[in-house]
Amino acid sequence: MPMTSRREPVVLVAGLLTSVLWVGSALLNRSADAPFEGQTVLAGLLAGAVVVAMTYLATRRLPRGTGTWAVLLGTWFGVVVGGVAGAVADVVADVTFPSPDNPAFLLLTASFDGSSWGLGAGWLVGLVVVGTLSLTSRRDASSLPATRRARKPLRARAYPTVLVAGGAGALVWAGVGAAGSWLVWHRSARGPVDLLAEVTSGAMAWRFTTGRPVVEPLEMGLGVLVGLVVAGGTWLATRRLPPRASRWSLVLAVWFVAIAAASVAAATRSVMAFAVGELRSTTVNLALSSVQASLFWPLVLGWSAGLLAALVYRATGGESAADAGGEPAADAGSTTPDDLSRSALHTDAEEPMTVP
Repeated sequence: MPMTSRREPVVLVAGLLTSVLWVGSALLNRSADAPFEGQTVLAGLLAGAVVVAMTYLATRRLPRGTGTWAVLLGTWFGVVVGGVAGAVADVVADVTFPSPDNPAFLLLTASFDGSSWGLGAGWLVGLVVVGTLSLTSRRDASSLPATRRARKPLRARAYPTVLVAGGAGALVWAGVGAAGSWLVWHRSARGPVDLLAEVTSGAMAWRFTTGRPVVEPLEMGLGVLVGLVVAGGTWLATRRLPPRASRWSLVLAVWFVAIAAASVAAATRSVMAFAVGELRSTTVNLALSSVQASLFWPLVLGWSAGLLAALVYRATGGESAADAGGEPAADAGSTTPDDLSRSALHTDAEEPMTVP
């Protein structure tokens, strides 16, 4: 589907701002005597291109004035993915083969850094996208529907979607942790198991040893926390979101909420495990490392919660005549040219009473 004129500025601004933030953060983090390399600019352009594609999907087929939270969260997710793409490309440009280090661990570490960068910078890009979209979506009063009731976007019942997304997020979090813990505790092979332990370290920790409970009470509480965060983010994403407007908007938004829930659970676990009496700088560093390691598995599997949420939200929503491909039904009171010309001035109080 080709981009409309009001969507082109949005996606271009998102990609340009992401590239500028990437290059700017690289300049701030480099040492004074280190040369500035051109591959940093290329990595920033790649990150911006990914964000352009994700923003296009997040805003695709959205009616004017709808899906603000879904666009914000979906764009934020696009910046996370763009950060991963840029960081991995930057590392690949420096890797020489054969490498003394394991390339898989180098790429995994790069994905940790890129996703954490996107998690910290994506909110700014999301806010700029929402603001640009609101500026390019202005229209005159003559194009508005006849009544406020007609201008209200078609919505679905959000509670089934919220419950399904929260439950799916918690189940994926527990399942990933169970698979990683089982392999780590029951296999002595190195290499792949070590890599799996790195990517599943932020999920639920299971103890497959005798004499100890399989799941600690803290992990059960964290599972509830993950479900609540995913459910709350899904509720925000469905606000003023028509059920048949854009399935990608909700999928990307819930996908990002799964990433945010994993980071919140990892940070909570680290603080409760290492903070004894007071919060020290070493505890904060350990918490940040744990958050970075927890971002990989929802980045790979968070689509499942988003897809289920989109399917349920579409199934529980109604369908207007425009969505079905037909013409909208005519208003019973809009029968004369005078009424049609005054459609922008109608209010609910002026609507004719329906005679039974």
